[in-house]
Amino acid sequence: MKILLDENLPRKLVAALRAEGHEVESVHTLRMQGLDNGKLYRFAVENFELCFTRDFGFANNVRQGIAPEKFRLLRVTLAQKPQDEFVADFIAAFKAAELEQFQHGDDWP
Repeated sequence: MKILLDENLPRKLVAALRAEGHEVESVHTLRMQGLDNGKLYRFAVENFELCFTRDFGFANNVRQGIAPEKFRLLRVTLAQKPQDEFVADFIAAFKAAELEQFQHGDDWP
C-alpha cells in the first residue's frame, strides 16, 4: 500500500511501516513541510492510497468534500506518547485494523 504520513506524525513511523512491506513517504521525507493542506491533499490523492494525519481540521475539511475513489485520509487518534511507544502502538493498531471499514476523513483507530 502507498502511504503518506503528515508532518505531525513521528518520523520513525516511516521506517516502521516500510518494515511492514508498505511504500511509505512522509511530508518530512518529501521535504514538503509547511505546505498548505489543500495542496498537500491534492498531491496525496494523486500519488498515494492512504494518508494519516493528526490534524483535526485537515480531516474535517476532507469529510466535507466528495471522497476520492482510490484514496482515504484518516485522522490518527492514538494518545500522544514518547516517539518509540507511539510508533509501537500505531503499528499494533495498523496490523489489527481492517482499513476498508474506515471512510475518508474518519478518525482512526
